[in-house]
Amino acid sequence: MTTYDPTRRDVIKTTAAAVALGALGGTLMPPWEAVADEPPGDDRPARRTIDYRKAKATPTVCFGCTTQCHVIGWVQDGRVVRISGNPLDPNSHGHICSKANGIVHGTYYPGRLLYPIRRVGKRGEGKWKRITWDEAYDEIAARLQKLRDEGRPDKFAIQVGRDKTSGLTARFLSSVGSPHGLNRRSICSSNNRLGTMTYYGTIMDWGAPDLARTKYVLNFGSNLMEAHQGGFGGIQRMQEARVDRGAKLVTFEVRPSATASISDEYHRVTPGSDGCIAMAMAHVLVKEGLAKRAFWDRWCNIPFAEIAAQVEPFTPEMAARESGVSADTIRRLAREFAAASPRCTTLLNRGAAKHVNGIHSSRAVFLLDILAGNVGQPGGFGIVNRGGWKGDWGHEGLPLVGEPGPKPPKPPKWKPGMACFDELPQEVKEAYERLPDAWKAQYQGELITPTQYPLAWQWQVMKVGQMNYPWIREGRAKIDTLFTYCFNGGYGYPEAKVCRDVLADESLIPFHVSIDIAYSETAALADIILPEATALERWDGQSTNAWDYVPFTGVRQPLVKPPGECKSVWWIYHELAKRLGPDVFQYWDFPSDEDYYKRYYANLPISWEQFKRQGVWQPSGREPDYQLFERPLTAEEMEGASIDEATGLVSKEIKGKPQTIGIVLDGTPVRGFPSPSRKIEVRQSVFEQAAAVVGLSDHPIANPLPTWFPNPAYEVMKENELRFVTFKWNVHTQGRTAHHKYQAEIVHGNPIWIAPETAKRLGIADGDLLEVEIRRPAGPVWNSDPSRTCGTLRQVARIVPGVAPDLLAVSHHLGHWEYGPIGAGQLKGTAGAEAMDPALLADRDIPDNVWWAKEKGGIGTGVPLNDAMPIAPTPLSGGQAWYDCVCTVRKVPS
Repeated sequence: MTTYDPTRRDVIKTTAAAVALGALGGTLMPPWEAVADEPPGDDRPARRTIDYRKAKATPTVCFGCTTQCHVIGWVQDGRVVRISGNPLDPNSHGHICSKANGIVHGTYYPGRLLYPIRRVGKRGEGKWKRITWDEAYDEIAARLQKLRDEGRPDKFAIQVGRDKTSGLTARFLSSVGSPHGLNRRSICSSNNRLGTMTYYGTIMDWGAPDLARTKYVLNFGSNLMEAHQGGFGGIQRMQEARVDRGAKLVTFEVRPSATASISDEYHRVTPGSDGCIAMAMAHVLVKEGLAKRAFWDRWCNIPFAEIAAQVEPFTPEMAARESGVSADTIRRLAREFAAASPRCTTLLNRGAAKHVNGIHSSRAVFLLDILAGNVGQPGGFGIVNRGGWKGDWGHEGLPLVGEPGPKPPKPPKWKPGMACFDELPQEVKEAYERLPDAWKAQYQGELITPTQYPLAWQWQVMKVGQMNYPWIREGRAKIDTLFTYCFNGGYGYPEAKVCRDVLADESLIPFHVSIDIAYSETAALADIILPEATALERWDGQSTNAWDYVPFTGVRQPLVKPPGECKSVWWIYHELAKRLGPDVFQYWDFPSDEDYYKRYYANLPISWEQFKRQGVWQPSGREPDYQLFERPLTAEEMEGASIDEATGLVSKEIKGKPQTIGIVLDGTPVRGFPSPSRKIEVRQSVFEQAAAVVGLSDHPIANPLPTWFPNPAYEVMKENELRFVTFKWNVHTQGRTAHHKYQAEIVHGNPIWIAPETAKRLGIADGDLLEVEIRRPAGPVWNSDPSRTCGTLRQVARIVPGVAPDLLAVSHHLGHWEYGPIGAGQLKGTAGAEAMDPALLADRDIPDNVWWAKEKGGIGTGVPLNDAMPIAPTPLSGGQAWYDCVCTVRKVPS
């Protein structure tokens, strides 16, 4: 194993340098050196000590999770030997987590893909031959050119998982002429994003509570301390607020977690009842006169009486029956929350949002912030723009940052008479005709703008990723050539076998190219595998949300050159574009990937070399973005603007299009919120429109106001059935870190968590082997039928106090059957070895130290869950309802 052993003097020197650099606010250009020229070394048998006098340090951006912390990579003898925090990162303040250390092991994984390979047997058979890059490029480019010659570039798609390439995927697709950039947002965060966007507008797609300055947090289903998306900066601020300023954290959750354990109060709840609790708290705030009426009357798009009537039925007693939290507790917490205003905030994530009722649950939770009047206030619920720096709402005054020109035109929208439209099934064409005209004008096929889930593309084009492969199988979409990039739906999608079956069928997807760093379950079903550079070996642009509300940006830059023949995805697209001719290559005609990103950041007021040395840039002297909606429009902004007398909306023409830029309130033009009305849209008419399109006008999901309704699957549960949920660990990220050796050593098993009282009732003991049978969903969900089984899994029981009664919980991440010697515990050989280094695969660290492998008498690498978990898109939005599963369980006889 690789270790480092700095002396006390080294630690003191490094710490002092970091403190000095932070105190100077980045004005000092530290003597960090650029990319190491030496080829990757090999220290398998050796114990390595970092010599900080010789090691080269380069700032970059971590890819260990979604937070994207800015870090410093230390390179010695041509090898990355350590990752430390960048003290200039305004979010992390120079701290890192275990996942950041893990990316080193992903880079030097013995099962790393190093060379292009092409299958020689049947797809999925595991037979490969090594090919050259030119052979790969020529074959792939010929496929793409054929589609272009036929006038059908739309039959080309790129499916991404975690894509942090600052727009490269969309750029390449547009260069070729295809709209089909497929993602995984629907299985991740679409429902909670809709909770904010339906109130505040497209730009505001992610909650940003001011945890550093808050006094009170109501946490609904967020595991902040382990797996909150973009949450590492929030961890520090939450703990500092609690320890230094006495802030209170109240968590509603279904199982124990690191977040529950540090909370001042942890309340076990029935899955999916979060929104009911929030509506009951809103009931208390309204009934007891605790709502901030002045804020409501100024900024909400409906009268207060209307929301009062809406929350009236949601009494604390009703919520107590649904959730298991007592009515007295709900009243007390609502009063405490209001008393802390404006330094109070909600916190929400997948635990509350990934249900059939998840959009409205999210809206119900965020309604509490609106009623408490904490929106945009210090210590309250922050309203920020976390997108690219384009000068729009929240980014005024910042330098423009983004893709350099020339930029390819966007692919055309689909309409009758086009070949892509005319071959759609009749039922899709009929659904298209039910769309409002404005929605028809956005339509680009079912994979991008699905008619059954119109909320998936009304604010942002989020798509419904888990339905891609069922729809391809059903003929609702036709794809000839598919790239998968940093994507493993064959393991991680719900009903993952559906994804695998479609990928294995050459009549459905004739040509599949996988771009990845390891041999995944999805890569195993490719025709060609292209080995990619890791995040420590490539360039990327990176802007993220600022936890302290002063925007900042940074750059990912390579620490070392990629090993073997690995290439960054930028170079892959560049070389393919070159073969597709000048009309495509004009958008990729840059000398290098570094030159591309140098132009990307050309408007920053510092030199490129200084930016690389710092890794981060943040404007000095900019006030935190509190209450941006109250900021008056400037004289320059008002020049040429018009005011609608009826609504007070301020509009002007920008880039040839009329745009709303603010609203007049009390005689003063202010920015307002980035919503169409420039107010908080508590009444959201899009729900009614979308429900009418799909025939759900009578369903409670059609309600334009915040509401809550019970999970249909729970309403038809039988006496012998339990609820089933999944969760994530602090040392793993989705399904892509099980091969990181230290992280795998810490967490490599996923037993079935069960509450003591439930285990006692069912006669289950710790360590018993259980078989879980998961039902199909109920209600207006795809392929619903709770009488049918979706799938089964077997795993041992672990009795865990604090788990909600009548609930089973099993973690994600594990149970790989590909991913090589560590990821799958394959100590005696791995598929895809033709693309790997035999010497690294022979590393004695694998058979000697993967002590948990079954071959060594250990518990193994866990079980896969997702084949057994049903595809369950939330109506209207398509967000996956991960946590609505119902199951039966039985002991397997020994």
